[in-house]
Amino acid sequence: MLKFILLLLLFIVLIAVGSAVGVYSYLSPGEEAAKMTSPSSVRTLSTGDIIGLQGKHGAHVWLGVPYAQPPLGDLRWRAPLRALPWEGRKEMLNYGVQCPQLPVIPNTDFDGAFVGAEDCLRLNVWAPTYHQDGVPTADEALPVMFWIHGGGNSVGNGGSDLTQIYDGSMMATEQKVIVVSVNYRLGPMGWFFHDALRETSATQQDASGNYGTLDLISALGWVQENIAVFGGNPANVTIYGESAGGFNVLSLMASPLAKGLFHRAIVQSGGLNIFTREQAQVPWKRQDDNPVMTSREMAANWLVRSGRAPGKSSAMVMQSEMGAEELSSWMRNLPLQNIFEIFDSSFAGMIDMPLLIGDGYVLPEMSSIDIFSDPTLYANVPVILGTNRDEVALFMAFLPEYVDSVSGFPTTIKNPTAYSRDVKYGSQFWRARGVDEIAQAISQDQPESVFSYRFDADDWRNLGFVDFQELFGAAHAIELFFVFGYFPEPMKILFPDSTFDDVSLLSHSMMSYWAQFARTGNPGSGTNGREHEWLPWRTDEPGNFIVLDTELDGGIRMEREVLTKGGLRAGFLAEDFGSKDEKCQSYRSVFRNSDFNRAEYESLGCQ
Repeated sequence: MLKFILLLLLFIVLIAVGSAVGVYSYLSPGEEAAKMTSPSSVRTLSTGDIIGLQGKHGAHVWLGVPYAQPPLGDLRWRAPLRALPWEGRKEMLNYGVQCPQLPVIPNTDFDGAFVGAEDCLRLNVWAPTYHQDGVPTADEALPVMFWIHGGGNSVGNGGSDLTQIYDGSMMATEQKVIVVSVNYRLGPMGWFFHDALRETSATQQDASGNYGTLDLISALGWVQENIAVFGGNPANVTIYGESAGGFNVLSLMASPLAKGLFHRAIVQSGGLNIFTREQAQVPWKRQDDNPVMTSREMAANWLVRSGRAPGKSSAMVMQSEMGAEELSSWMRNLPLQNIFEIFDSSFAGMIDMPLLIGDGYVLPEMSSIDIFSDPTLYANVPVILGTNRDEVALFMAFLPEYVDSVSGFPTTIKNPTAYSRDVKYGSQFWRARGVDEIAQAISQDQPESVFSYRFDADDWRNLGFVDFQELFGAAHAIELFFVFGYFPEPMKILFPDSTFDDVSLLSHSMMSYWAQFARTGNPGSGTNGREHEWLPWRTDEPGNFIVLDTELDGGIRMEREVLTKGGLRAGFLAEDFGSKDEKCQSYRSVFRNSDFNRAEYESLGCQ
């Protein structure tokens, strides 16, 4: 997902530059310094010795550290196993390969294209520079911030040389924390609940289908065992993630297996939607008629594509006739190309399939509101929940009914009034589901340790042929640049020179809040004590969230508002639409997936 955003921004910047010299200067790699080991970065893990490198901002960096055995062959679709020990000293200078996934921008001739490899269970560590014998210990040990990337649980990685957006160097050195990012299994390799696997599994973890979730739990176990050698405090671990990473943060809060492995949580543009075991297997459609690719459908498609079944119906029957042992063994030996060739990504490589499965062991088979209304069912840790003001603009900008495009890249909004309205309602629904409902539930039990934010920064440049402020505003994932303090050169062009100082100040404020929360469980006035005080969510007068914005648009401030799905739905239906067609189109855009109500849609005269 983030790679897609960067490529989009780069493409538009190159058009704006408008010259061969400009294209060359932004696309050519330049003279990249060779990665050299840093003698003072030698560390001894439970599995062996490693050496890292001197990174940006004076940080020590260790890239591609294995935290589990490669899930290959018979280990595919099983819980991860501890990494094996090694002899000698490993150089950790390069990011690990990303887990198998569809390409963010597929080739026109798709036919099973995928990127990544199954030997992907690696993590990365950034820390202030300390000699091996001088890392902080005991009361001086540093807070640990464990980053979980987004991408619909279908695409993405914990870091790469291409994007570098998740580079934790600035956060580590400026805020004196340890940053960890992680690769975990994605899509059909990460969440796959099938009776054949369940019936042949020796453990409940293997049978759960939640292999991506188990990877994250395994990586958190690695942190508990090893982070002290980097100067980190295993008793003060904050999990934080964006989009699907935010969903995963909440799922870890709900998982009994993750209890005690972390102590605070930050959910950026998240939520929690747990599928039942039946939904994970049996073919079904959402009320908006969008099909969901279930495990039995995947297996049926694989059988047909391999020539073992003449059609999908017979392939469904064949799954029972083959027997669990034969079918599970056959699926575990399928080449990755065969696995991925059945999928057609709808947006940026993401797959619409059951992700996060209520198996009853790794994750409960319950709704998010039921989980977080009962303090015995989730980890009672301080939590930050937030969204971006214009979340859905990132997705709506690519819908042809709203925006004209050139070569697939958005340029001109067709109906600015309709676009602005639908972005508002879609984004507010996201907030109601992913922030306000959950904050209100959790704060009943822990009223002083729930915090909420809304990210509003939208100081984009108007390039003439595309107005970024109007098109994207404070869209989904934009806050990531601010949280990590990383603004690649091409992106800086998209901010007017007069505003970039304000943008940078907001970024430093956000890093300060995030780090102070990791340190104490309360973002307060940031690590420097000079930020606007961030107050907790109120239970007597619900609301109380901080607005994260640049000084040009009002700055950082506290506001109060509670959004409910019922109130938003009533407000949307009372809107004055230009036509029935416009109302139907808007309904389909705003009420997606589980929010779509077929009866209500048809009552509006929509088909």
